[in-house]
Amino acid sequence: MGFYRLLSGLYYAGMALILAGIVMHIIEMPAAVWVFAIGLIPVLGIRTYNFIIASSHRKRINGILMLSAVFLAAAIWAIYFKKDYWIIFIALSAILDGYVSFRKIV
Repeated sequence: MGFYRLLSGLYYAGMALILAGIVMHIIEMPAAVWVFAIGLIPVLGIRTYNFIIASSHRKRINGILMLSAVFLAAAIWAIYFKKDYWIIFIALSAILDGYVSFRKIV
């Protein structure tokens, strides 16, 4: 049980850093992209791990979550290169996460 608790803690810490990076970018702090990227590392890693170990009926849901993490990585790219459409990637990721959150899982 300790391993899954560690993964859960890393996941929540990563999400908190992603949120902090978004807020920092909105208020134009220079280190925002790095905070965002550090937060994405555990999130992407755990979502990949969950996809690999998932049973066959959960692969699709975990695939959607991995796609959501890829959109967050695209947002990092857009922020780093100072593109104005970075928020579209954040919105797409939020839509996918919301879809998975309200989906009935068998």
